[in-house]
Amino acid sequence: MALLVAMLAGCATVGDRPAVKDPQAAWHERQAQLLPLKDWRIQGRVSARTTDDGWQASLRWARNDLRHEIDLWGPLGRGHVRLSQDSSGAELRDADNNSYWAKDGEQLLFDRTGWWLPLDGLNFWVLGLPVPTQPNTQTLDQWGRLKRLQQLGWDIDFLQYRREGSYDLPSKLFIRRNNEGNTRTAAQGDRPPLEVRLAIERWNIMP
Repeated sequence: MALLVAMLAGCATVGDRPAVKDPQAAWHERQAQLLPLKDWRIQGRVSARTTDDGWQASLRWARNDLRHEIDLWGPLGRGHVRLSQDSSGAELRDADNNSYWAKDGEQLLFDRTGWWLPLDGLNFWVLGLPVPTQPNTQTLDQWGRLKRLQQLGWDIDFLQYRREGSYDLPSKLFIRRNNEGNTRTAAQGDRPPLEVRLAIERWNIMP
């Protein structure tokens, strides 16, 4: 945990080219470029911490249209956990090959591990996009990329981007739950403060 926190602390959004003249126009172009992407793979590391507890894990996330397959190695001493989700629901399989099913992947992960991760939001945030049709407050950097986002009860800082082919994609994110405007939290009671740090080490955009 300490290594990952140290690595992310102090990182800043940087670029190797001049700032754009019109960040808002560049942002609109970015959204048009990124929103169609529905087939991608990421590998990296994720850590989560409340005031009392925390864990870190290696992560692999594969998306193919509406199907998601998320592999976590090492969280909470459980070894390998795989969460699969599509339009019919979600399945979680643990290191002992036990299988659990629910309609919602976020809820299933929470029920089986006790950790609530914003998977529905991360599906777009990892691309540097807000969740479409959901209210948000955003700040852009000088290249027309998301620098900070508030959405679905979470504060997201985009600490670093990396060039992948023709795309600028996030490589480091810092996410904090603020419990404001989060319908899940309102319905299920307040949850303790949570910080999530995500370091994406490899991107693979499928043609």
